[in-house]
This record gives sequence, C-alpha cells and structure tokens, in this order.
Amino acid sequence: MIEQAEIFALMNRNRTEFVKSSGRPAIGWLSIYTPEEILYAAGLVPFRITGEFAQNTSEAGSMICSNFCSYLLHSLSEGIEGIYDFADGIVIVDECDWRKRLYETWKKQLNPPFTYYLELPKMITPESKAYFRLQLKKWVAALESHYHIQITNEALHRSISLHNETRTLLQRLYKLRQSDCSPVTGMEALQIMKAATAGRKEEFNLELARFLDDREARNEPPTKRHRVLVCGSYFDQPELVEIIEQTGAQIVCEDTSIGIKYAEGSIEETEDPLTAIADYYLEKATCARMFDSDIRLNHLLDLIETYEADSVIYFTLKFCDIYLMDYPYVMNRLQQRGISVLFIEGEQQMSNIQSIKTRVQTFLETRMF
Repeated sequence: MIEQAEIFALMNRNRTEFVKSSGRPAIGWLSIYTPEEILYAAGLVPFRITGEFAQNTSEAGSMICSNFCSYLLHSLSEGIEGIYDFADGIVIVDECDWRKRLYETWKKQLNPPFTYYLELPKMITPESKAYFRLQLKKWVAALESHYHIQITNEALHRSISLHNETRTLLQRLYKLRQSDCSPVTGMEALQIMKAATAGRKEEFNLELARFLDDREARNEPPTKRHRVLVCGSYFDQPELVEIIEQTGAQIVCEDTSIGIKYAEGSIEETEDPLTAIADYYLEKATCARMFDSDIRLNHLLDLIETYEADSVIYFTLKFCDIYLMDYPYVMNRLQQRGISVLFIEGEQQMSNIQSIKTRVQTFLETRMF
C-alpha cells in the first residue's frame, strides 16, 4: 500500500503523465500570478512548468542568454526537448524582463498552438486593479476565440470555489506546521505544494484531505527543534531541504512561490468573478517584483512570528535580479530584530550542493547547540 505522503511524490514524478491523463487540453504556466481559475473555467488543465526534467541548458542559453535565472533556462530547455509537446501552449506573466524574452523565444522557436503574455501591474491601487481586470478580460477573449468557447460567470464561480477549496486545505497543512512538533516534514510539504500545481485540482484536494485527516489525528509528543523559515525566489530544492532537516532543524514554513505564497488568502466568491480574481492576485504583494518592499517584509515578519522561526534561510536563484536586489534590505531589517539569516544563491539543479551543505551546517549547528 502506498503511503499517503508518497502519493504526492508520485504526482510529481509522473507530472506530465498526470496532466495528460485528464484528456483535456493543457496549458503550462510559470508564475503564481497566473489565474488558474480562468484556465479551469475554459475547460483546460493548467499546470506549472517546473524545469526539473531538463539536464542541458546549452541550446536554451544560445536562444535567450546563458545568464538567465536557471528556472527559466531549464523551463525553456524542457520545451525544446519536447517534454510539453502534449500541451496546447503556455501563458507567461509579466513578472520580470527575463520572462518577456522567454515568452518571445517560446512563441517564435517552439510555436505552440496557444501562447499568451499577461501584463501585471507593479503597484496596488484602485486604478491598477481595474487595469489588471481589463487584462484578464482580454485574456478571456483570446481563450474564447482560440477554443471557440464561452467562459461564463457560472464557470468562473465554480472554478473559484474549487481553487478556494485547495487554498483552504493547504492552509490547514501550514497550520499543522505551526505546532511544536509538526507532523509534516519539509520534504513532504515541498512535494505537496508542487503536486498542488500539477493541474488535477479535484484529485489533489481529495488526496490532501485524506492526508490532513491522518496527520491531524496523530498525537505526537512535543519536541523542541530549531525552527527554520525559508524565503526568497523559486524554491524547488529537495537536496537543500534534506540538508537542513538532517542537521536536526525543522523547516516550518516556506515564504516562496512553491510555499505559502501559493496558498494564502482566498478569492471572494460573491463578487463579479473577474474583479474578484484581479483583486486577489494583484494583492499578492509578496513577490519581490512588486514595488512596495515593506508590504513584503512585514508579511515575512508576521510569518516568522506566527511560525516561531528561530532562523531564516534566504534562497535565491543565480541571476534572479529582483530577489538579489531585495536581499540587503531584508537582511538589514531582520538583523535589526536579532533574527539570524543565511543567504544562499543556487541553481535550479544544485551543482554546488557540497559547499552549500557546509555553510548550512555551520550556520544552523552554531545556533542549535
């Protein structure tokens, strides 16, 4: 019998097959600012491109530039290798300049049936929300024209409800991790959060509900362990999670896009659906691409307090300019409050893992003993 937690790892290992088995057209995405609700309402299967299956980025580097962040390079490499040939296409959100180049290259070089570039404001104002709603409306029109369908408000409301259910379940998962002895490891949380983006929300919600019922019923004796919060850019680093937890420390929260950022809040279900979707996504101010750093920093401080984190590990991908520029400000503010923080710069596939292992062990063990 497969352990409940292993089901999520299987969803990720067989990620493309899992998406294909739905029998519906699939669309890939890269940013958590992508409103999956609209794709679902169109009868499509939205899935996150993870970049984890490509080994060689040479050709992708020759098409765009080798000093792109490795998540984008590996994602393009997967496209070049035909891993996503089963999908109808891709939607890329205006999160950074690199993604604009990625969109142009993907559209020209890979030429899938459907590509879309979704503009996203960087400020949160009534005007920017209205502008983002307009962009969503244009995107809906493009989907309706391409697939010869109508995306109704009823379909959008059903989709919003389904995705809110996913968020509620994931928030239960993170609530469990606030306890003194979390029954969820950092590795399990990573697998669950990735599986949440594998496109099959109905099946995922059923499996996660069973997993949570089981873990909530456990009565583990409280044991005090050093509690670590990971923050920063795209974080899909199982090797690093393993290194951190092998020291005896426990990862209790990830303030990343494969972490709590994906699950926070909910979309208002009684409003006009496009207005509610625009408001929800634009108010996700926790990405470094948004202008107001203090919203992001105060959110991080709230998480540190809520999860009683003893240390923070700030991870960023090499060449991820927006998170690299954010780090000095975040570091200074955390250190002013006496919060230990370790900066780690890595790649999508961690070729420098041994040197990072030494740094993590030195940082944590000096604070644990």
